[in-house]
Amino acid sequence: MSSPTQISLDTIHLGDCLEWLRTVPDNSVDCIVTSPPYNIGKEYEVRRALKIYLEEQTAVLAECARVLKSSGSLFWQVGSYSANGSLIPLDVRFFPILEDLGLVPRNRMIWVRQHGLHARNKFSARYETILWFTKSDDYIFNLDAIRVPQKYQNKKSWRGENKGELTCNPLGKNPGDVWIFQNVKHNHEEQTIHPAAFPEDMIARIVLATTNAGGVVLDPYMGTGTVAVTSRDLDRRYIGAEIDPSYHAVALRRIAGTPDENGYFPNLKTLRDYCETHSEDPAKYRFDAQTAKVASGRAKSRRFSELHHLQELEDRLRLEEGAFGDRLRSISEGLPDIERYRAKELDEVPTLFETEAV
Repeated sequence: MSSPTQISLDTIHLGDCLEWLRTVPDNSVDCIVTSPPYNIGKEYEVRRALKIYLEEQTAVLAECARVLKSSGSLFWQVGSYSANGSLIPLDVRFFPILEDLGLVPRNRMIWVRQHGLHARNKFSARYETILWFTKSDDYIFNLDAIRVPQKYQNKKSWRGENKGELTCNPLGKNPGDVWIFQNVKHNHEEQTIHPAAFPEDMIARIVLATTNAGGVVLDPYMGTGTVAVTSRDLDRRYIGAEIDPSYHAVALRRIAGTPDENGYFPNLKTLRDYCETHSEDPAKYRFDAQTAKVASGRAKSRRFSELHHLQELEDRLRLEEGAFGDRLRSISEGLPDIERYRAKELDEVPTLFETEAV
């Protein structure tokens, strides 16, 4: 094994992450955030027996723990492993591995997905998880940098000594541990050739909360460069590795932010950013995942905030719970035409998560 050496910041290594991690110096990284292969047979991974997969991941995590500063944080975003009809949440298996490495659990965030794996013999999967562990109890957490609006932003006390004063933090509230950032799929301006990329807003929340300006952010499974681009835009440094040459090339193109020799960008967001900076017509260029005849400017984007999607989720759940309660009451009251009721119910339930054009 090679000894850790000084590495260049703001670079993405092309190759195996475990070999590369062994070259990273001890206690040199402020934050590690990634989504490792789920071992479910995606195009960018080789499916292995779960035991072997977890052994390999343990080796990677051991190196991550070594390079993390004492004030540092690690975010490990995972889904589920399915085999022979069973479903194993991977965070359940990763949790004790991280504890055994001496890391301290801080949060288990639920990332609600607008769409997910459909199922017939069990409930459909509609969320993934993000495990947050720290190296010690002396860690960075910049809450003010990530606050979100209060439900009643200007609510004031109406009695007592504090009458007329604000009863909440004017900067906003803690966003909590249920996140509903939009999934980067079709018609999302950040979409690249990678089938499972992070949304930049979600990485921004993690980076702003757990690092300071100039801090070093590491992603051992860099993919098409979301962590690198987001860290750079937030005045942080980045390092990482990616084993797939095609993803690595896209990451470098996103960082460069310029069109290739054929006038193509890695995604629509990079195209729009370039055109806004250079006062160019977006229709002059194309991007890798383009399906429309021409690229549009950001004025035509229909991007929505996390709060928008959270409100839609709450409305949807309230609707589903109410409809189910009505159905139970109709059964208990002995109403004969349940099938007609179901048909009427489905006709009245709007489609909540429609595809959003960009």
